[in-house]
Amino acid sequence: MAPPIPDMRVTGKVTGLDQLKKKIALFPKEVQRPMDKLLIQEVRTLAVESARVTLPFGLSDKTYKKLAARIKSDILRIFKRADQLGSAYQQLAAADPTLAQQYWQAQQSGDEARARRLLRKLSAKAGVAIGAIRPELHQSARTAQYGRVPDNAKTVAIISKGDALNRYIAKVQKQIGAVKAGWIAAAKALGGTVRGIPRWANTGAHKNSHGNAAVKRAEKGSTVELTNQVSYAPQACNDGQLRHAERRARLRLQNAIAEKLKAMAERAFRQRK
Repeated sequence: MAPPIPDMRVTGKVTGLDQLKKKIALFPKEVQRPMDKLLIQEVRTLAVESARVTLPFGLSDKTYKKLAARIKSDILRIFKRADQLGSAYQQLAAADPTLAQQYWQAQQSGDEARARRLLRKLSAKAGVAIGAIRPELHQSARTAQYGRVPDNAKTVAIISKGDALNRYIAKVQKQIGAVKAGWIAAAKALGGTVRGIPRWANTGAHKNSHGNAAVKRAEKGSTVELTNQVSYAPQACNDGQLRHAERRARLRLQNAIAEKLKAMAERAFRQRK
């Protein structure tokens, strides 16, 4: 994430200050520990910021509710209940107006068995699947930006059981925030407390959302690598937003290091007196 902490060199001639010379000799090692702490602290903040700029953007309940409503409308646009065809009836009628009329009459007269048989024939002619939920049809219909279903999408399937459709909608809605939770898992891997994360984007709601943070220490400095292990994270993460977040984190870290070094130098000179 962040560039390695640069080597620190102390040069100059010092005489008559044996204790200070010893401290100067140890200065790089003494500095490394607080610098590592600052690095980890900033990377933890970056992980949370990465969660914020991952779809759906933001970490508020309003964001969740908006996307949940969108998911429901997307699914209901392409999947229709057999007893609530709505606009799908016109789509079916276009394939065979006569058969559609017969189906309508059977429905109106209460002849459910005949209506089901006619609906299956009508669906086959219209090229619309009928029966159980088929998630792959939903996935193939998500051709709009951010994996959404286009507003003008047509019905692709008629679901024979309305309860099954409701359960499917609820299942997909529960996946909201899974990639965000992967970043939060990475933040938690660094230790400390991660605050201000709503439940729908936290690891408690997505136990299969994994993330990690690898701290690598070397003589020239330390680095931390964040990893989001959710399989579809690349589709949910905006690369441009992530790069911006990294640059902001790098600047914050540089400023924090400068302030820390200044404070340490001032303390060292006070102890010299």
